[in-house]
Amino acid sequence: MSDILVHTEDGVTTLTFNRPDKKNSITAAMYAALADALAAAEADPAVRCVVFQGHEAIFSAGNDIADFLNAPPATQDSPVFRFLRGIALFPKPV
Repeated sequence: MSDILVHTEDGVTTLTFNRPDKKNSITAAMYAALADALAAAEADPAVRCVVFQGHEAIFSAGNDIADFLNAPPATQDSPVFRFLRGIALFPKPV
């Protein structure tokens, strides 16, 4: 099962954090999936907006510290920076 679920319906892309056992802490792989999903939503003219959601008990605890320490972002092309650029420059409502 994926830690990031992507669902598009009626012009809305919903990105769901799906790692409740770790309080939805975000790994590099999750940042990559989020960056890819944002790029796809931006390129799709049928998508009008993007919604982020988490589990009903927690949205996200932030970075997965163990993952971050094990593989810190080394370049501007790292998944976390791709995601941050993607969300900062996203031309549709989020």
